[in-house]
Amino acid sequence: MGQNLLRVAAELVTEGVRHGSPSMLKRRFRQDHNVVITFEAACAILIELQGAGVVGPADPESHSHPVILQRDEIEAAVAQWQATEPESNQLYECPTCCRVAPWTDGRMRKHGDEIDEYWCQVCGTEVPLSECTKTVLLAA
Repeated sequence: MGQNLLRVAAELVTEGVRHGSPSMLKRRFRQDHNVVITFEAACAILIELQGAGVVGPADPESHSHPVILQRDEIEAAVAQWQATEPESNQLYECPTCCRVAPWTDGRMRKHGDEIDEYWCQVCGTEVPLSECTKTVLLAA
């Protein structure tokens, strides 16, 4: 599968029941595409889809994200999101909590810090990005 996982996930959540949950993504990637992703990676993909405007915020009880866009609108929304957010297809495994999640800028050289650091959205750790394992949302 050489397709972008974010685009495939957008297609999956807009089919049928029109919602996306981490469990549903894990199951559908495995069943439909023979791709195994972790629960944390599925959560991170849904965060990216929310950023792209494909899905809304998660329901706190079910972890399900309602779909906002129509199926014919998702391709443009995901392409625009990836063009404006160059890091949007990158996830990192935190050396502290070992979770895979998107990272945001922490303290940076441009703000007077000695090294660029990034913030883990799962545990809140700020670490140099060089200590993190990069995971790309593109299948090989």
